[in-house]
Amino acid sequence: MTTESVADTAKTADALVGRLFESSIGMFDVMSVYLGDQLGLYRALHAGGPATAGELAARGRIDQRYAREWLEQQAATGILEVDDVTADAEQRRYHLPDGHVEPLLNPDSPYSIAPLGRSVVACAKVIPQLMEAYRTGGGVAWSDYGADMIEAQGDFNRPWLLGSFGTELLPAIPAIHRRLVADPPARIADVACGVGWASIAIARTYPNVRVDGFDLDEMSIGLARRNARDAGLSDRVTFEARDVAQGEAGQYDLAVIIEALHDMTQPVGVLTSVRRLLRPDGVALIADEKTEDAFTAPAGEGERLYYGFSIFTCLPAAMTERPTAAIGTVMRAEMMERLGSEAGFKSVERLDEPALDMLRFYLMKP
Repeated sequence: MTTESVADTAKTADALVGRLFESSIGMFDVMSVYLGDQLGLYRALHAGGPATAGELAARGRIDQRYAREWLEQQAATGILEVDDVTADAEQRRYHLPDGHVEPLLNPDSPYSIAPLGRSVVACAKVIPQLMEAYRTGGGVAWSDYGADMIEAQGDFNRPWLLGSFGTELLPAIPAIHRRLVADPPARIADVACGVGWASIAIARTYPNVRVDGFDLDEMSIGLARRNARDAGLSDRVTFEARDVAQGEAGQYDLAVIIEALHDMTQPVGVLTSVRRLLRPDGVALIADEKTEDAFTAPAGEGERLYYGFSIFTCLPAAMTERPTAAIGTVMRAEMMERLGSEAGFKSVERLDEPALDMLRFYLMKP
């Protein structure tokens, strides 16, 4: 090996070590945010104002020594601010900067980031099951990830669903908007509805439509019903824990699947059932990850995020049943078009507008 190649190898090794070192610090940040989120510490600081370790311990009902260490770590990593770093440890007062309130505390904000951290922690919780799945070719059931993953998945999509899905995105698709404002009132099927935010967003914007949400996960359906009740929409939005294949044929004008098709063991079967549910002039709107058109390496941040979820969540969940399409998170446009065609849709249209940063829409017509 030449001197130059040795130097290049050392430089590459140094870069990787530096990257993983920074990533490890980032992982600790993510887990510390999880603690602050789930223990209500950020909310306690925001509601009650700056606090010492003792004051935060009292507000959050946690141990004072743990409160002090968490506060110091949060200040050291730049998430919280401290009034006087030279003060005695028990007298220092910490506060949540105004610019960090929405990312950490407002689930409706486009800046909301706490759910992403919560889903990462949920992945870490099932590492032993994942190790076994990788060795045996088995899977890890969605329910094994627990409430953290289920609620985080809903909250991650919640800002754009409640903020723009009904008010901006659907009106930008004429074939859908015209039917939703017309008479007789349209019926919509929200397939793999999760905790219900898409259904709620549609019903809020279009006051005459009726939305039926379906999901196999009982916990998700329970949360969806609560969310619809809190939104005052239970009279027009219903949720059931059942297979979409059990629905009556030809009764829906629109079906939506929001960021769920890639998780399914039998996506063609689900799309076939969706097509059967639609009226002859109905349409299906599918939202899934905005992947690159082809595999690239090294890839951008979005693609890296998708692959991260794929190896830890989406692929293992899809491997729990056999046979399985085993797609994983990274479902490219070409595959979406193929799945729609195999399900019998005559038209599968990729929509580059309207657009979201992380998701792409597809319009399927029977």
